[in-house]
Amino acid sequence: MSYLSRAVKNPRTDAGYCITGGNIAVIDFGTASVSLAFTTKGDQLVNILPLDTQTRSIRVPNIVLLKKEGCKIRVGAFGADAKKRFVSLRSSDCVNYIYFERIKMLMRREQAVDRQTLVESFSGEKYYLVEVIAFILQYLKDLLINHFSRTVRPLKTTDFDWVITVPAIWDARGKRMMREAAYLAGLLTESGGINHLTAQSCSPIPPPDEVNPDKLSLALEPESAAIYSQEVTGAQIEYGLSKASISRPTKYMVIYIGGGTVDITAHTETFDCIRVENTPTGNAWGGTQVNKAFSQLLQKLVHDPDYKKFLASGEQSRQMAIINSILYAEFEEQKVIFGDCKSKEMTIELHPKFANCYDKEIVAKVKEMEGIDYEDYTLFIDESVVESHLFGPALRGIINCIEEAIKVCGSKIDTFYLVGGFGSCKYIHEKVTAAIKEVKGSHCNVIVPVSPHLAVATGAAMWRKNPGIIKARRSDATYGIPVTIPFNSEKHDEHYKYFDDEEDIYRCKNVFCVFLEKGEMVNTDEVISIDLRPASVADTQMFIDIYSTPNVGTQYTVDKKGNSTVTKIGQLVLDVPNPDNLPKSQRLADISMDFSGTEIQAKAKYVTRKEVKTVCDFLSA
Repeated sequence: MSYLSRAVKNPRTDAGYCITGGNIAVIDFGTASVSLAFTTKGDQLVNILPLDTQTRSIRVPNIVLLKKEGCKIRVGAFGADAKKRFVSLRSSDCVNYIYFERIKMLMRREQAVDRQTLVESFSGEKYYLVEVIAFILQYLKDLLINHFSRTVRPLKTTDFDWVITVPAIWDARGKRMMREAAYLAGLLTESGGINHLTAQSCSPIPPPDEVNPDKLSLALEPESAAIYSQEVTGAQIEYGLSKASISRPTKYMVIYIGGGTVDITAHTETFDCIRVENTPTGNAWGGTQVNKAFSQLLQKLVHDPDYKKFLASGEQSRQMAIINSILYAEFEEQKVIFGDCKSKEMTIELHPKFANCYDKEIVAKVKEMEGIDYEDYTLFIDESVVESHLFGPALRGIINCIEEAIKVCGSKIDTFYLVGGFGSCKYIHEKVTAAIKEVKGSHCNVIVPVSPHLAVATGAAMWRKNPGIIKARRSDATYGIPVTIPFNSEKHDEHYKYFDDEEDIYRCKNVFCVFLEKGEMVNTDEVISIDLRPASVADTQMFIDIYSTPNVGTQYTVDKKGNSTVTKIGQLVLDVPNPDNLPKSQRLADISMDFSGTEIQAKAKYVTRKEVKTVCDFLSA
């Protein structure tokens, strides 16, 4: 089915990204953990900043403890230290703290986040998600700037080009939220920052001021991992050419499996340039699904859905923190050990308060279940149960996703990179390798690059040095806007016909003017162009709704029953002043939409042919 209206592709007249000054900071904002990478002008290496001053850990849990200080709020602790401090708080002090864990999972594509999206703290209070993220980003920024304040080359916030990593499978809303959180965090200015949480109200929180937007880029996790993997694998092949069993891959698939998401892209490399060959593919079967499976098993053992008895036995937020300490600290440690094939069983020590609360229930239930023992507050889980009940569901979700991606572009692929904290563990590597070779044959290569848990952070810094390395990407959806156009009886349905009194012609309404079709290749040297006019002479701003659909061939934005055929994902806001009181016919705005990058961007020129302020707002409810 052909489209009734399509925007035009034109050559780009400007660079897609501003040239970096050489100082780059990357925040790898993962579901389960975060890391911070940086490189400075003249330095060829990418460094990872230790985020835990005691353990010198370079990747720490994505956990934040906010402290109330009068009418202001600051980060009291972050990472494992936040969990430790929160659990050890006196009951009388809990009211002065707000505690969050793993908030990124709220931003999955299907969640349709906006500025009003709330996140619940462990104490049950709800806050705006974008502001909580901003506190975390601000804390990480301050760590980096404090690090450089003690060196011979003190650097300020604005000396850096900032990069935040995001899943490729996120939609425009999730990406926009990370950008606006960065604005709130003061990532791009020397002043400002966030020091309070907005009280919930009926009025939407306003968008933040966009200051130095070109100083922030969003890097896609699998693309960043691909750049890193190719770099380190290529170097290993080059320096060990006589012993290398493969040549540098040119057609490869990156399978990023982190704590929250599976994110897969297939790439073709030609003359040091990369084309992304598939629409981003993935799901939510990351490593935390194993923790959730253990939680389900534990609830069965204690015979108490949602741990209601334990939560009621003390201050709820503290009790919840103890539960999460079991699920995401004690169990996480055992998950890593089993994942690295260093043990055939799991040994999980339960917190004494939790164990005492449920001791009788656990003892009774364990007798009914094979493969599980219990002694001295400790659960012993046999390999068969670990594989079938804990790792099994996540592994099936991962393999199904990989097999679907291979069906789309697998014939072109001969190398597969496994990256991410969960994807690179030995157990997952062995199972995924076997599944891939069953589909592709034994000739393909499944590679875990060196330091796979840092592939995204390091690769994102490499990408920001040379963003032009990615030459083309495929559109993840069909995008467009609703327009009215002169009615054509040979093309248009009579149902959408109406008479325009002002222009004295028949028009067709609700036409879906398509910018890009799902799966269409978008080159980085081209933009989508369309000319539009304000709705009335009095208008000094234009508000253009942007819609998307996962379908191909959609012609109208509503069907004959009045149901929407597309989904509004955002709005383009243009400043179009009219001091000379020009008629509508002379107030043409030339709009250029860029879908080739990691975010949807727009620019517009107005009557004077000068660029006017243009904002892509994807977060208004």
